Amino acid sequence: MNELSMHNSDIEITCWSAPSVAQNLAIDDAMVQTASATGRHSLRFWWGGPPAVVVGFSEKPDQAVDPDACRILGVDVLKRSTGGGSVLQTAGVFNYSIVKPLDRMMDPRRAFWFGTDLIIAVLDALGLPGQAEGISDVAIGGRKISGNAQAQRCKALIVHGTLLVDFDYDFAEKVLKYPMREPGYRQGRSHREFLVCLRELGVDISGIEQKAIEAARLVYGINETAAA
Repeated sequence: MNELSMHNSDIEITCWSAPSVAQNLAIDDAMVQTASATGRHSLRFWWGGPPAVVVGFSEKPDQAVDPDACRILGVDVLKRSTGGGSVLQTAGVFNYSIVKPLDRMMDPRRAFWFGTDLIIAVLDALGLPGQAEGISDVAIGGRKISGNAQAQRCKALIVHGTLLVDFDYDFAEKVLKYPMREPGYRQGRSHREFLVCLRELGVDISGIEQKAIEAARLVYGINETAAA
């Protein structure tokens, strides 16, 4: 595990979700502004809501999604403030968002550890062997179960990402185009062949929120009084 730490006196850990993915992304952006203004470290766990495709900051939506399929299926297409590729958010996607103030820019690969180490620890608590893959993925048996993205701006770092708990691969095939860039370990596989979720693996997800909080305490060295 990489050496990461947060300041126990400042961090706030919450687990709650806004009704829509758009609102959750807005909360993430507000967390960045708060970190910049107050120096607060914060970690929030949340669930995706009604289906939405979230496009990375530098992506062109028409290259990443099928607009006709999204319109017919009632899927919102949103753009986030962090990099990376497009993701399909649904009610079965468990997310984290971690924000910390910065006094200088971090190496991007090291910054991703805040996300990948957390997801690997959550998987370990569920009895699964997660493996960091590519620049910012976590996989099980060579299949992606988590993608992570980051941005460093306003003297703050945000890293947020997904954990696929219950996921409709066929739905993803309909609304997401094959990515223009892919990690080497994908090896040309379709979304259905490349992705995996906890439901497919037969994992009992009861209490996953509490297990995620406990995993965060372990990874970041946070004491129990820091959680809210």
